[in-house]
Amino acid sequence: MSPKVELTTTLADLYSLDGGNTEDVSLVYAFPNPTQIAASLPVSHKYAYQGPRTVKWAPDTLARICLSCLPQYYGFIAGPMDLYLFDLDNTKMEMFWGTFSWQKPELWHRFDAKRVHQDLQASQRPRLHFVEDSKTLAALDRKKAVITPIDFLDGNNPLVDQDAHWNLLSKRTLALSDLPSPPTEVIDCNLRTHEKDDKEAIKRESDRMLDTIASRPLPFVVKLPMGMGGHAVFLVNDEEKRNSCLTILRDELPSMFQSLTPENEANTPVSLLLQQVVPGPSDGVSIFITKAGRPIYISTSEQILDERDQWTGGFMDYSRQEALGKKYHDTIQKVAKYVYDRGYYGPMGVDVMTDENGQQLIVDMNIRQTGSYTLGLMKKHFYEQRNLSIGGLCVPLGILGDRDSFEKRFSKEIEDGSMVIAAWCRGKAGPGAMFTWSAVGLLLGAKTREEMEILMDRLDKLRAVK
Repeated sequence: MSPKVELTTTLADLYSLDGGNTEDVSLVYAFPNPTQIAASLPVSHKYAYQGPRTVKWAPDTLARICLSCLPQYYGFIAGPMDLYLFDLDNTKMEMFWGTFSWQKPELWHRFDAKRVHQDLQASQRPRLHFVEDSKTLAALDRKKAVITPIDFLDGNNPLVDQDAHWNLLSKRTLALSDLPSPPTEVIDCNLRTHEKDDKEAIKRESDRMLDTIASRPLPFVVKLPMGMGGHAVFLVNDEEKRNSCLTILRDELPSMFQSLTPENEANTPVSLLLQQVVPGPSDGVSIFITKAGRPIYISTSEQILDERDQWTGGFMDYSRQEALGKKYHDTIQKVAKYVYDRGYYGPMGVDVMTDENGQQLIVDMNIRQTGSYTLGLMKKHFYEQRNLSIGGLCVPLGILGDRDSFEKRFSKEIEDGSMVIAAWCRGKAGPGAMFTWSAVGLLLGAKTREEMEILMDRLDKLRAVK
C-alpha cells in the first residue's frame, strides 16, 4: 500500500495569502488543443495555440492526455479547493456497458482521477468535479483560475482577465519587454482577418516570414508565440535543422493565419521569434504571486528535453533549493512586478539561463502553473520525510497496461514512497480496441542523481511510443 502524500504546501494555501480568498477560487484545468477532442470542452478560437511539433494523436488519445492526465497532474497540488476537469467522450466499451448494465458504471477517467487523489492526505485533497457541459461551468458564480485562457470563460468570472493573461503568455511579449532576455527578432504577420482565405496573400506572407529563417546565420532559436512544452520551439544549429524547421513552418503558417479573428487580431497572435542562442543549461524557476503582488519562491528545477528538444520532465535537487532561491531573487522580483502590473497573480514559472558574463537571462516566461511546480511542493514528502534529495517527474508517460499491473511492477518504489502516481487515465487501442493503454504522471524521489537516472531508464523502457 502506498503511503499518504503530505505536500509542503498547496495552491489552496497560496491563494489564501495576502487577502486572497480560496473559497472564491475554483481551478478549471484543461490543456488547449486546436481541434475538438471532447464534447465537454469547445475549441478556443480567440485564444489559439500552436504546436507544430506535437505528435498527431487520435482525438481520444489527445483527450486522455490533455483533459485528464495533465490536468490531474497539475491538480494534484490543489489542496482543499474546487478542481474542475472536463469529461471525456465515452469509449465504445463504456457505451456498451452503459447500455446493457442495470447500474450505470463509473466512467474510466473519473474513476482513475478519484483513485489518484486517494493517495493524498485527506486534508490536502481537492474537491473534484467533472464538467459535462461548459455552459454549466461558465454559469457558476465563482472565480475560475485556468492553465491558459479558454474562450467560453470570457465574461464568466475568470480569476485573471483573459486578454491580459493571453498577452503575458505570448513569447512575443517577453521579446518586446524590458526584462533581461536574449536578443530576439520579432517577425509579425501582416495579414489581416479578411485576407486569411486569400491563397496568394497567404503564400506571399509565408514566403516573407520564412525568408528570415532561410537567410539568418546559424545558430539561432525559432519560437512561435503561443506554444507549450517545447512543441513550438526549434533549435536551428545546422542546415538540416534549418530545412526541417522551414518544412514544418511552411505547413504550419497557413494554419496559424486561419487562427486570426476580429477578436484576437489586435493582439498579434501570429509571429515568428528568432532568438540568439545562449549556451548552457536552463533552470525552471517556479514562483507564486499573491493577490497583493508578493512573489513567493517555490522551487528550481533542471529541465529534461528529449531528442526532439521537447520538454518531458525535470530533475530537482531539494538540498539546493534555498541557495537557488537566493541566486534568482532579483530576477524573481523583476518578473513578479512585471506580470502583476499587467494583471496576473497566481502560480507561474520562468526559465532562466546565465550567459558568459554572469548575467541572468529570461529565455521563457510561463505565466501559468508549470509541470515542475508539482515537484517543488513534494519536498516534504521526498526530502524531509524520506531523505530523498533528488526529485524527478515524468509526464505524460504513455504505457501499455492498466494501473494494477504497473503497481505490481513498481511495488517496492510505491510502497516506500519514492514513486507517487500523480495522474492516471486509461484507454483502449489497437484492432478492435483490444489493448489497454494508460497516460500517466509520476513523481519520483531518489538519494542520488544516478539512482534517479536508473529509475527513469526503467520507466522509459515502458513507453508505448518513443
